[in-house]
Amino acid sequence: MIKRHRAQAHRHPHRCDIHKVARQCGVKLFNGGRVYKKARGPGECFSPATLRRIGRLLGEAHLALVLRLIVETEDNATELYADTLSAVSSLLEHHPELIERGSMLFEAFDTIDLGSMRQRAQAMDCGLPVAHVMRVLLATELVPAGTPG
Repeated sequence: MIKRHRAQAHRHPHRCDIHKVARQCGVKLFNGGRVYKKARGPGECFSPATLRRIGRLLGEAHLALVLRLIVETEDNATELYADTLSAVSSLLEHHPELIERGSMLFEAFDTIDLGSMRQRAQAMDCGLPVAHVMRVLLATELVPAGTPG
């Protein structure tokens, strides 16, 4: 079912204005192809291609939720990395029941240090993309055992 959903999404992509969505979520977009020497600040995103991919595949509302879960939760506003964005998006795509939690989902994200989780996923060096490892780590924190997806 998920494979068919993804295939359909590729044939009929959503229209997505990533600049509008980012603005609405308090995120400032930078050109991901350029190297910036300063440290990443809260709400700064250097991954417009990742935002575009998520938005076209799953829509503006989904993209906005992904951004808000990162920038509006405790100490996570500087974690707008492609791996983190992809992991949060994939988790919500495969576990839509999480979205139904509303503010409780934001409270749960308040307890997760996405920066430490990303560093842990990188350090695992297990032959999988960091975003995939992060999705599993997020699922262990947020998805009850025995939930399909």
